[in-house]
Formats: sequence, structure tokens, C-alpha cells
Amino acid sequence: MDFDILFPDEREKGETPLRQSQFVMLRMLKIMDYLCTKHKIEYFLTGGTLLGAIRHKGFIPWDDDMDVGMTRDNYEKFEKLAVPELPNDIFFQTPETDKAYPSGRNIEAKLRDKYSTYSISAANKKAHRWHHGIMIDIFIYDRAYLPHNVFIYALNRTLTYFFWAEGANNRNNNKRAKVLKRISKYSPLPLVYASSFIGKKKLIKLGANYMKGKEIKNLIRATFEDAEFLIPQAWDACLKRQYGDYMKLPSAAQQSGHFNGAMPDPFTPCEHTEVLIWKNRVKHKGSS
Repeated sequence: MDFDILFPDEREKGETPLRQSQFVMLRMLKIMDYLCTKHKIEYFLTGGTLLGAIRHKGFIPWDDDMDVGMTRDNYEKFEKLAVPELPNDIFFQTPETDKAYPSGRNIEAKLRDKYSTYSISAANKKAHRWHHGIMIDIFIYDRAYLPHNVFIYALNRTLTYFFWAEGANNRNNNKRAKVLKRISKYSPLPLVYASSFIGKKKLIKLGANYMKGKEIKNLIRATFEDAEFLIPQAWDACLKRQYGDYMKLPSAAQQSGHFNGAMPDPFTPCEHTEVLIWKNRVKHKGSS
């Protein structure tokens, strides 16, 4: 499959670096959707990307990343069946593919564009040795949590301590996944789905970072830019829980990306080994 023809890279059409970066993410999502459809893998837009689909019919104008969710079973299918078919210009980032990547305190998996980067300060470059290409976050949802963010945070910090201690030799996502699966299978309590990597204390304040099983049981397609992608049929309940009055725009001061002013650069790669140089790319017939 020649994805360069099926989903041409249109980053050069953007009028600003941010819009160019959004074209990069949109192409990656189209490819992901294509492979998930092919292999009957269920995913859903979540977080700010779900909000963008409903409120803007596309990107939140200032958004500089994308959020996609999968249940654990679907993620394992994605890793086995879809990832081997990703084009060469997309890097699948996990602790296994990127040894420096600190997923224990971030997101378990990402899709990264190899031609680009999020600009970071020289002081941070030494510490941030993992791949920094423009990205799609893949949140893995396990039905292993009580519906309260304090519990979600506490359980994930505990699992991080035992299976992902910084500098330790016991980094093991598979063991973490097994624990979460056992909780899901054997717990008599009414549990909800949440990402196993919600680990920041500030997220507790939202009291909203989970989904009920019935909310993600049925998925529908919604318009996002010039395509359609899967979202929970119960998107209204999910967005209200997370954002409250989600149709109300935030103040101008709050309209910013996720990286503290770090502007995405769609034409300059990071300093990782898994990168490509934009000027050296091969354009196929029919591509942009």
C-alpha cells in the first residue's frame, strides 16, 4: 500500500507552522483509521480531539497534538496487526521502540512524524532524548478503576512504582497490563475505563478522566476536517464530564497548545535516530 498516494502529505499547504503541523497529524490519523478499519480495530477520538470534532468539526484552532483512545484488547490488536503496516515516515513510539521514552509518566504509545519536531529549549534537549516528532497520543483504556480520579491516580502511581521506577531494571509494561486485566476480570466492584497513564496530580482536579463501558460500547463516525473518524456515541456525556460547558470557548489567555510555547516545526526533525529529512523525501506520482 502506497500511503503517499492514498493519503498525500499536505503539510506544505498550511499557512502557518501550526496549521502545517495539523495537516501532518490529520494524515497520520487517516492512515491509522484506514488500518484500524482494515483489521477491525476499534478506536475513538478522546480529549481535546473529541472536543474539536464536536465544537469545531475539526481541530481546536490552537491545538498542536491529537488524542485517540483504545481499549486494551484493541490496542494489542493494533500493535500486532496495524503497526507493521505503518508507512516508513511514521514512528510508533513505545518504551520498547524508544528506550529513552518515559511512558511511565506520560502516554503509553504515540505515533510520531519522522520529519518534524516540537521545538524545545537547549537545556531540555539533553534531558529529552526520546523522539519528539509531531504526534498522536494513543491512550490505552483499561476497565480497572473506580469512577474517581483520586483512585485512578493512586492505582497508576502504585503500578508505576512497582513496574516503571526511573532508572530501575523492572520496567515492564506487560506486567502492568496483566495486573490491570486481572482487576478487570475478577473485581466485584462496578468499574470504569481509564487510561493507565493518567499520572499527573493536576488531572485529579478534573474528576473526569474516565469513561463508562456503555459510553464506549457503540461508536459512530463524526466529521473532523475533511474526513470522518470514530467517536463514542455517548460523546455528550463524556465531554460534559470532562469539560462542563464544552461549547463555551476558553479565554484568549487559555487558547494555547500543550507544550508551554514550544512551536511545532513540521520541516525539521528531532535529534533521534528514527528521523527523515524533508528535502530528501521521494515524491511518488499522484502525491502532493
